[in-house]
Amino acid sequence: MSKIKIAPSMMCVNFLDVKSELDVFKQFDIDLLHVDIMDGRYVPNFTLGIDFAKSLVSYSDIPLDFHLMVEDVDNYLDIFCSIPGSIVTFHPETSRHPVRTIQRIRQAGCKPGLAIDPALPIDSLKHLLPLVDQVCVMSVNPGYAGQPLLAFCIDKIKEVRYWLNKFESNAEIEIDGNVSWDNIPGMIEAGAEILVVGTSSVLGANQDRVKSMSRLKSLLSTISAE
Repeated sequence: MSKIKIAPSMMCVNFLDVKSELDVFKQFDIDLLHVDIMDGRYVPNFTLGIDFAKSLVSYSDIPLDFHLMVEDVDNYLDIFCSIPGSIVTFHPETSRHPVRTIQRIRQAGCKPGLAIDPALPIDSLKHLLPLVDQVCVMSVNPGYAGQPLLAFCIDKIKEVRYWLNKFESNAEIEIDGNVSWDNIPGMIEAGAEILVVGTSSVLGANQDRVKSMSRLKSLLSTISAE
C-alpha cells in the first residue's frame, strides 16, 4: 500500500490560532493543506481566499491543495494558480472547456485536479482522468463541514480507481467529506490515498490537536500493516 497522505481542511481550523495549528501540522509532517474556496454561488457558503492562502505559505512550506467550489472557474485561475506547486482542483461542470482549464493550471506551474460532486456520474468525466494529477471524490454535498457521509460515494472511489488503473494514470484519489475515525478504513480500502480531515476526526472543537494527530498516524500505521 502506498503512503496515505493527510490534508487537513483549513476551513475547520481555529482561525484565532492558525499558527499553532500549522505548528502541529509541521510537527507531524502533514502532506497538504486543503484550502476550500467557495463563492456563495456554486455552493451556498463563503470560506477562504487567496490572501489567507498566501499567509499560510509565508509561515509554512506545506503545499497547498486548493478546492475551487466556484462558478465560472476560469475567471479565478490566475488568482489561485499564483502559488506555483499548488494543487488546483475544480469541478468540471463549472468550466465551459474543462480540458483547457486543466491545461491552464498545468501551464501556470500547478497540478490540476478534478473534484467529483456526489451527483456527478464517473462516466461523464472519465475521459478527463488521465489529464490530471488528483481526483477528489466528494463524499458529502459540497459547501459545509460536518455533514453525514453519503455512503454510495465509497463505490465511486472504487470506480475512479478502476479507471485510473485502466488508463495507467498516476493520479491520486482524494476523499473529502466526513473523513471520520469510523469511515477512514473503508475509504482507504476502496482506494483513497489522500484524506481531507476535518471536524469529524482531527479538527473537532476543543480537541487536543497533538493527541488527535497522533491517533490518526497510529490508525494509518495499523491500516498499512494489515
